[in-house]
Amino acid sequence: MEAAVRAVILVEELEQLAWDVLSTVNQTQAKGSTARIVVPRDPEISYRLEEVPTEDELLTAEEYLLDQGYVAPVDIGLTRGSYTITPAGLDWLDSGPPEPPIR
Repeated sequence: MEAAVRAVILVEELEQLAWDVLSTVNQTQAKGSTARIVVPRDPEISYRLEEVPTEDELLTAEEYLLDQGYVAPVDIGLTRGSYTITPAGLDWLDSGPPEPPIR
């Protein structure tokens, strides 16, 4: 039972980190546009977050955003990890941050 509870908390923490990353790239790079390129793993993004995530945590958050359809890859010959925020991603941001996990 404890493992299942911890797994739920981890998912909730991942969702919170992904929302924080998306919000930060929106503010600093996309500026509310689906046409601007964002790079979630840019070191500037990590430094702007309340808690600096590890590289693995940031990569997992990026994968979550991609899997949920909140970002879409951009293939214009730039660094791998370049995306645009999708309309679904902007809608997710408009809905506000996820509720913090209950511990």
